[in-house]
Amino acid sequence: MSLFQETVIDCPSCARSLSFETVHSLNADRRPDLRADILDSRFQRTNCPYCGTGFRLDCDFTVLDVKRGQWIVAAPVGAIADWEAREAAARAIFARAYGAEAPAIAREIGQRLKPRIVFGWPALREKLVVGDLGLDDVALEAVKATVLRNAASIPGRVVAELRLVAADKNDLLLAWQRSYDGAAGAVVSAPRALHDKIAAAAANDGWTAFRAGFEGALFVDLKRELVRPRKAA
Repeated sequence: MSLFQETVIDCPSCARSLSFETVHSLNADRRPDLRADILDSRFQRTNCPYCGTGFRLDCDFTVLDVKRGQWIVAAPVGAIADWEAREAAARAIFARAYGAEAPAIAREIGQRLKPRIVFGWPALREKLVVGDLGLDDVALEAVKATVLRNAASIPGRVVAELRLVAADKNDLLLAWQRSYDGAAGAVVSAPRALHDKIAAAAANDGWTAFRAGFEGALFVDLKRELVRPRKAA
């Protein structure tokens, strides 16, 4: 089931307090409309009733999509420096809910799920697109690495990230998006055949070391290599 809770938040513009229904978990099998809202960048948006400013809450919930084999912790983009600790926490949650520590019936469901953690709306939307297209997300990150290696220029990596936004039978369309709000910039394309080749390749194909870096990972994102994890105090 999808769980919501009435929460008091402050408008980021006028700082007045307002009530908003925040999501804690989203079941995409039962609420495909909410999944569609994420893909359309509508989910968890509101307008302040006092000043009229429109804004979107940062994501901080889980998504379950048994049909597409996805279980995703959607964490706030501002928490990415804590990705190592957050990944460990997500792994523990999955173990209790659908993994080794779960009841037998839940473990059966868990065997069909691929657990992941993402940070921010652009990263979450990308994982949903990956689920729709049946792509391998590690192979997708390898495609991105290839694009970045061959790019003439790269926007600041602190505020911009390269995300899959769509695809056709021949190409994957990747857009530079602002990390904190998903605002889109330049779009580049990459051959879908490159993804398929990497996903199907055997060991010692040139991508062995790259794939090994994501072995057993829940945080499958190039930012795993770019963002130094903050150590606990």
